[in-house]
Amino acid sequence: MSGSDKIFAAIIDDDEEFVFALKEHLGFFPEIQLQGCASKYNHSKTLLLKEDLDLVFMDIEMPVKSGFDLLDEARKSRTQMFSVVFYTSFDKYVIQALRESAFDYILKPVKTEDLKNVIDRFKLKRKSDQPANFMPLSQGTNEIISLPTPIGLRFMDKNNIILLQCIKEQTQDKPGWKALLTDMSEVKLRAGTTAKEILGLMGNRIFIQINQSAILNLNYLGSIEFKTRECQLIPPFNGIRLQASRTHLHELRNKYDTL
Repeated sequence: MSGSDKIFAAIIDDDEEFVFALKEHLGFFPEIQLQGCASKYNHSKTLLLKEDLDLVFMDIEMPVKSGFDLLDEARKSRTQMFSVVFYTSFDKYVIQALRESAFDYILKPVKTEDLKNVIDRFKLKRKSDQPANFMPLSQGTNEIISLPTPIGLRFMDKNNIILLQCIKEQTQDKPGWKALLTDMSEVKLRAGTTAKEILGLMGNRIFIQINQSAILNLNYLGSIEFKTRECQLIPPFNGIRLQASRTHLHELRNKYDTL
């Protein structure tokens, strides 16, 4: 594995048992190169400011200052920011974690499967060549929504959703909807979710249906060619190929084509 494939990581947690357990889990991933662990406030701050880090696993409830406070201090002092994964014994912080633009949020005790999902997503994000602090065009107040998933609800800023697609997988009897996010990860929606329900959930005219199986965020749409009905997305998402149906293109032209 080349040096460029390495993911430089750190662990911030005041509970040494959890630190040990997380180190054991991370040992199964050769791409992870652990730069250090810290349990005390001063050591934690020093580690976050001095080390060349890509990914930080950080507890939230800690003495002296919380994980949110430490992250805020690091952001004020670092020129190049890392991605943070909050991991905690409590799910009550999920909304605040989203507002802090956390890369992910996992519950203790950490499972190897959860870590694999996080690391796979991080590698996809790095391959997409988008900066870690990528912001959608609709900058401003986060608009938190709850997507219905097969196991519960996934809370997220809807501005970070590029599009939703209805795709049939080999393991499924029927097609199902998925949300594609700006870090190129996917969120599978609960079986039976309809396009009408999705459009109702989004709650504004920014999300439009371009065919029977695709709902697109207009913030990421660069152009539509009328002859081919091809929808071109803005970089770095311009590799995604979409085509509007004749019916939906006609509706779009009536709605947006004022010339």
